[in-house]
Amino acid sequence: MTLEEGLELIENYKKGLQKFLDVLPEQAVQLGSEMIKTLTINSKNEIANLEAIEKALKRTSKSE
Repeated sequence: MTLEEGLELIENYKKGLQKFLDVLPEQAVQLGSEMIKTLTINSKNEIANLEAIEKALKRTSKSE
């Protein structure tokens, strides 16, 4: 897998997580507010982790 392919996968995953976050409030009745908070925090943390991985990959590619 190339760097570009890896970055594209990360970007697609981030977009999927963002879509999940966008529709999550609609599920409040079925899931309950505590579960919504937990899923929101987990998803935002996952996006932050992916962004950190992206930055590290881009730094690595520049230094080569």
